[in-house]
Amino acid sequence: MRPASVRFARTIWGVAPEPVADPLWMPMDVSSPVPVFDGPTPTKVTTLENGLKVASSDSSMPATTLGVYVATGSKYEAVSGTAHVLQHMAFKSTGGRSQLKMVRDCERLGAALSCTASRESIVYQVDTLKESVPEAVAILAETTVAPKLLPWEIHAQADTIKSEVFDLTSNHQLLLQELIHPAAYGGLSPLGKPLYVKPAAVSSIDDATLGDFVSKEFVPNKMVLAAAGYDHDELVSLAKTYFGGLPASDTPALTGDKYVGGENRVAADEICTHFALAFEGVGWDSKQLVPLCVLNTMMGGGASFSAGGPGKGMYTRLYQNILNRYPTVEAASVFNAFYAGTGLFGVYGAAPAQSMGSLVAALVDEMKKMTGAISAEELARAKNQLTSSLLMNLESRPVLFEDIGRQTLIYGARVPPEQLVKDIAAVTADDLKAVATTLLKTPPSVAVYGDTTSVPRYDLIAKQFS
Repeated sequence: MRPASVRFARTIWGVAPEPVADPLWMPMDVSSPVPVFDGPTPTKVTTLENGLKVASSDSSMPATTLGVYVATGSKYEAVSGTAHVLQHMAFKSTGGRSQLKMVRDCERLGAALSCTASRESIVYQVDTLKESVPEAVAILAETTVAPKLLPWEIHAQADTIKSEVFDLTSNHQLLLQELIHPAAYGGLSPLGKPLYVKPAAVSSIDDATLGDFVSKEFVPNKMVLAAAGYDHDELVSLAKTYFGGLPASDTPALTGDKYVGGENRVAADEICTHFALAFEGVGWDSKQLVPLCVLNTMMGGGASFSAGGPGKGMYTRLYQNILNRYPTVEAASVFNAFYAGTGLFGVYGAAPAQSMGSLVAALVDEMKKMTGAISAEELARAKNQLTSSLLMNLESRPVLFEDIGRQTLIYGARVPPEQLVKDIAAVTADDLKAVATTLLKTPPSVAVYGDTTSVPRYDLIAKQFS
């Protein structure tokens, strides 16, 4: 058949066009091979005799993200800062390898390693090729339950830890979330303990302190070996080989996380003053978890911007009602924290000291408006945004691993994404009003960093919600 340009030329010059056997409007019969990647398999969970759980979802991808979730963290410390220091001792010398051999073995595998400690969990994570998973599981077993915790290796991490704590003052939103916890739960409560070790206290956390923490907390019934992109039966076999010998333990759950509300103000010489206002949210096991997530999405927010606005997709309430209307505001965003039986839901804002009065009033007003009218369009947008964010994030293998590990640690199983999508779709405006009403009945928690005198007194803020 002649090119389209030739056929067009013949037509405009009065020459009859050639017959076309297969017009463009007719479907073509094309044979397509079966896609190589057909999505991850359903998540399977197996519990070993000693209580350790193994959870995984396989895929046809050549790489795997795997790791160990441990149900412990700063909440369980006897010495404040232990979990933070232990995070920096991951993948160092173990009973089977020196630190040098650990580094060389991981380089040989092409493995990417990480460890993150939070208030209720510590996660050891490895990204590697599927063929390297057996050795990666061996490495995970060594670094979690058989670390040597050598004094000179602990000392070598001191400067890195101090630098990390110092850098926290530059991440103001994270800093305010850290300051809000002792205000919300009390400085002596399990959740009120600091997540980060104080620089002056780094030297007081030695090998004996770390070793005692590991021996008490790293027990099978508090651990999950999770993987995204690996055969479940093979992972169970590896778990039995490297973790099956651990003795069973009946470590009781820690209690005492009672929300009280209060304030925490830290004076600092800053260009902007940073403010956080929070209330008691819900825990992982609450039926209001999904509605609160939709409410979180509806509130949204972020940092100031030079271009954009509602016409560019920034439809959330904090963007529309604060960032678009107050030019001096540097940031306004919502934050959430979920724990066992409790949680925090709050807003964070930053502005020059002279603008803090109007910013605090605006944030208080937005929190109070959550119990008011919610349009059908606004609700649909928030639910669609949350659903798309959930599904798109789960396309990432590390995020899938985190979802598998965290849900198995908390629930003992994983809720399929399809069910979560249905749960989000079922949320109504009344559900959002109900959860907002419940959380606003709790005492407020306030955190301030910067010019503390520019923020109204706690009693004046609390009075707005009484």
